Amino acid sequence: MCDHCSEPHKPGEIPAYDAQAIEAKWQKAWEDANLFAVDEDPAKPKKYVLEMFPYPSGDLHMGHARNYTIGDAMARQARMRGFDVLHPIGFDAFGLPAENAAIKHNTQAGEWTYKNMDQALATMKRMGFSYDMDRLVKTCDPDYYKWGQWIFEKLWERGLVYRKKSPVNWCPGCNTVLANEQVTEGHCWRCGSVPEKRELEQWYFKITDYAQELLDDLEKLPGWPERVKQMQANWIGRSEGAEVDFTLCDADGQPIQGDEGKITVFTTRADTLFGCTFFLLAPEYKGLMELVEGTEYEADVRAVVAG
Repeated sequence: MCDHCSEPHKPGEIPAYDAQAIEAKWQKAWEDANLFAVDEDPAKPKKYVLEMFPYPSGDLHMGHARNYTIGDAMARQARMRGFDVLHPIGFDAFGLPAENAAIKHNTQAGEWTYKNMDQALATMKRMGFSYDMDRLVKTCDPDYYKWGQWIFEKLWERGLVYRKKSPVNWCPGCNTVLANEQVTEGHCWRCGSVPEKRELEQWYFKITDYAQELLDDLEKLPGWPERVKQMQANWIGRSEGAEVDFTLCDADGQPIQGDEGKITVFTTRADTLFGCTFFLLAPEYKGLMELVEGTEYEADVRAVVAG
């Protein structure tokens, strides 16, 4: 008899690989033994393997299979090398796309989302991924998002969150905001609508208070490629410089009084300002249209702002 199935085999004969029977048998054995739970053995070295959580808009696809197979191979190899491995999984399941998907399928958002999570977990189980299911996270569960609310309250108490208006990419089809990366060749990556610029009031975190600390700690990440650390440094965006006020003049060359007559710019090279001949205003600049209203430049500026 073969260890993998109940069929007799002749000596030297290589048995056929019955995936249905073999995979199901050993996956059940792993589950019964809770094989992938964290040992929490202080004597073992630790390894944390985490892949990006999927969004439960449906069942898993081949992109998921590739991503999670790579992570699973890393986790299994670490266990074989004697590491105490934490390899959890979860679902990025809280957000407006869930509501839009529920509307599209004429069902309730919670029902649609949890159904998809159950299906995705069944697929993960069939693929044999070595997740510690005791650490399963569903971000739409109150037991999870209450901690996000608690963290926000603490940040608010310490003055580390604030509201301000800022231009965003608004998708009229999805009725939601899109990141720049979600606008592909001028269209929404999800529904194909043409996004429009809107100014919305939003919450912001004051990570600028920690910019230098974040930059310093990039050097505490052994094994990170330099190009990745440089990307992180560019995203943090800390630079040394000064804010300089430029005074505007009216048609007669007289300085305009008050805040309306002042434009503040940031420069890292204040020593070169005496050679300055112009500066640029972003299309989102609040007073831009007032500056060009009634001039020969108004039409061209409006075209840039709209485009």
